[in-house]
Amino acid sequence: MLVRRWLRLLGVPRRDRRDVAQNVMLAAHESFGNYDPARGPPDRWLNRIAVHTASHYAERARRRVEVPLPDDFEAELEEPSAEEQIISECDRLFALSVLREIDGELGAVLMAHDIEGIPMADFASQSGIPLSTAYKRRTRALSAFQLLAAQRLASMDGIEVRNGARPVVSSVPPPLVLLSALSARP
Repeated sequence: MLVRRWLRLLGVPRRDRRDVAQNVMLAAHESFGNYDPARGPPDRWLNRIAVHTASHYAERARRRVEVPLPDDFEAELEEPSAEEQIISECDRLFALSVLREIDGELGAVLMAHDIEGIPMADFASQSGIPLSTAYKRRTRALSAFQLLAAQRLASMDGIEVRNGARPVVSSVPPPLVLLSALSARP
């Protein structure tokens, strides 16, 4: 209360007194290590901080210009929302569980090329297979991945999937979309 009374006497408008008083208290907290009781009582020390803060407030008030934002302005957040993070994590875990069910060499080509980003030519030479065979395995792996993902989602929705038949499930994302969820996080 003492600080707000000083600010009133120093000419700080009523609408800004609480903010300026908060700035005074913050400045006092930050400079408490410099306070020397031998130089004077604490109220004098705090008064000096209030006078200094109020004088700088008056200087800034003359230069302060507030520009209103347009009515249709919507701030874009750089980070995804909590809901988007949960969905992304669910997609990642779902893709990992489907990937674990795929045959070893088919899963290896998806893991190497689509998740780790290894060029297909490098994968083919490391595996000792022709490049065309590597691409064919990737195509079969993507088909197997999509079929397993569709079966898993269909079982969640209560739809029966028969051997090799592709179920009509509108919520099955393309396999590359699910695989990209894996490469987004380690």
